[in-house]
Amino acid sequence: MDVLQEDFARSAKRQGRQASATVSGRRRAGFLVGNKFVFADQGELLWMEAGPGEFRELRLWRK
Repeated sequence: MDVLQEDFARSAKRQGRQASATVSGRRRAGFLVGNKFVFADQGELLWMEAGPGEFRELRLWRK
């Protein structure tokens, strides 16, 4: 997992698809951008990116 800059997190919110996935044994809500899952901590202070193989049980939200 990598910590992201704030500008990338904003673009992930606009361009990504809302999703939820299991990352390191915890269920997280976030956004799917390409083949990466982007999510925030509880306070939305740090945004992190999980690459392919780091997340599983992905579920996309319908709009």
